[in-house]
Amino acid sequence: MSKEETLVIPFKRAGVNLQGSQFSHGHLENAELTNCNLQQANFPYANLQRANLIGSDLRQANLLEADLREANLIAASLREAILRGANLSRALLRRCNLSEADLLEAHFNEADLSQAIFTEAEAQGAYFYRANLSQAILIKAHFHKAYCLEANLSQIEGDRVDLRWANLRGANLRGANLRGANLRGANLSQADLTGANLTGANLRGTNLQQTILSNTVLKDVYL
Repeated sequence: MSKEETLVIPFKRAGVNLQGSQFSHGHLENAELTNCNLQQANFPYANLQRANLIGSDLRQANLLEADLREANLIAASLREAILRGANLSRALLRRCNLSEADLLEAHFNEADLSQAIFTEAEAQGAYFYRANLSQAILIKAHFHKAYCLEANLSQIEGDRVDLRWANLRGANLRGANLRGANLRGANLSQADLTGANLTGANLRGTNLQQTILSNTVLKDVYL
């Protein structure tokens, strides 16, 4: 199938092996693709609005600038997937594995990313406005200049996460583990860090105006 052709899937394809398939520019809105093998599948610029991809394997899939608004990706694997510039606003991504994924400038505004795994993901400049990342794993993730205004980051596991120049104004970081995190130049104004652990974190140039630091561990931080 050529890049110019339009693919329409108006029916269910649950549990199907579609590894390496081509869906470039495809019209897949409302598609039922639960528990499918979509490893290395190509979805650049595809319309996947409200698609059901629960439990599907999308490892190393190409979703460059794909439209995944309100899609259901609960427990799906997007490990090492390309989601650069993709729109996942209001999508359901609970327990989704996004380890080592390319999320540069992707949109996750108001998405549910609770308990998602972002280990070593590249999310520079990504948008997480009012997104729910509670209990997510961000170990060694790169959120440089990410936009996390009013996001829920409570109880995240953010050991050595890169949050340089990130906008976290009004974010909920209660109980977050940010040991060794790089928050240089980040905006934490009005954020709630109650009970958070920032041992060894880099806070040079960080905006802490009206930040709640009740019972926050600030041992060996760099100021």
